Amino acid sequence: MREWEFILLKNIDRKKEVLDVEPSSHDFNEKEIHEWTGNMSDKLKKECYLKALPIQRKMLMNAPELLIVCFRMKKPLKNCKTLFDLNSFASVWACIENILLAMAAEGLYGVTKIPFETDDLKRKLGIPEDYEVAAMIPIGYPQEHFVKQKTILMQEKMHYDKW
Repeated sequence: MREWEFILLKNIDRKKEVLDVEPSSHDFNEKEIHEWTGNMSDKLKKECYLKALPIQRKMLMNAPELLIVCFRMKKPLKNCKTLFDLNSFASVWACIENILLAMAAEGLYGVTKIPFETDDLKRKLGIPEDYEVAAMIPIGYPQEHFVKQKTILMQEKMHYDKW
């Protein structure tokens, strides 16, 4: 159904207003770090988050453009009972993957920031009630300090004819 909509933020003042973050506020305080990582038992995962979260916040504010990806949900996720109910949810993530691949092909870099609470964000951007925010994608050219993802060997993930 391709029930996607996009909001592209270019103006730094508008981004500041929408994200409710000071442009110079890139560091998480101790309380925020513990809120995000406190319950993580996987040491490697926690270490990755501790490195990536401040960089992600900086990227959101400093990237030349910030793409807000929205999609129409027929009903809230918690009320979905059939695969049909999840079509737009699955479709928007395929769309996001294609955006990231197209960006990479052009030498651009972006990450997906999935907002947890979206009511305030939707109000600030005028997003209709029956739409949800899937992700925010800062778009720009990579800088030297980006966090390299863990290398995954495909042969370790591939199973043939059974697990």
